[in-house]
Amino acid sequence: MFWRILPHATACVASDSLFVLDVRQDRYFRVPAAASSEMLAWLDRNYSAVTPKAVIDTLIRARVLKEGDPEPTNVLKERVTIPAGLGRADASERGNGLPFRVAMSVASMRLSLRAFSLNHILTGIFTRGPMLPRSNVQAALAEAQAFERARRMVPIARNCLLDSLALERWLARRGLGSQLVFGITPEPFAAHCWLQTPDVILNDSFDHVSGFTPILAI
Repeated sequence: MFWRILPHATACVASDSLFVLDVRQDRYFRVPAAASSEMLAWLDRNYSAVTPKAVIDTLIRARVLKEGDPEPTNVLKERVTIPAGLGRADASERGNGLPFRVAMSVASMRLSLRAFSLNHILTGIFTRGPMLPRSNVQAALAEAQAFERARRMVPIARNCLLDSLALERWLARRGLGSQLVFGITPEPFAAHCWLQTPDVILNDSFDHVSGFTPILAI
């Protein structure tokens, strides 16, 4: 479970530590132990409550909360289930032009990440809304597997954010929905992201991603 405390910021608990992801700054922030108990108590309330001054001060010091932002909220709680099922799809090869199209997709997303903020890109995904064919798991999995085979021939360094965003856009353009999940591990700190449907992980393995605590899902 994670909390969406601001339009650009989410929070989760991992190994008894409280973390905040601020996509506006493209930054993960571990809440100091001295401030985490009051912030956790506020988050755990089952009703909307006035944000404690200590929480406001913590978010301001971390530059998560700035002048003009709405008041943080503790009521927007979201649950993420990491599917453990193993997907199977048609492994037949696609047309010869697929590696070129995948290369263009990855290169285009790399340019987008350089030209636009992460917040801008994720807002575009979020405001697009759910796609009706999201339940078509086999079609999404087949496209993801074909994308991965072609991706191996693309001479651009791999990166979980780049590849997940490129695949998400690839699927969306084919009318296939997916969920983009960001997760963290606290000690040593590491961040990761991947794509999944309610039934299957599209571009990673359960053994790998199950070690991460979700902090954002779109």
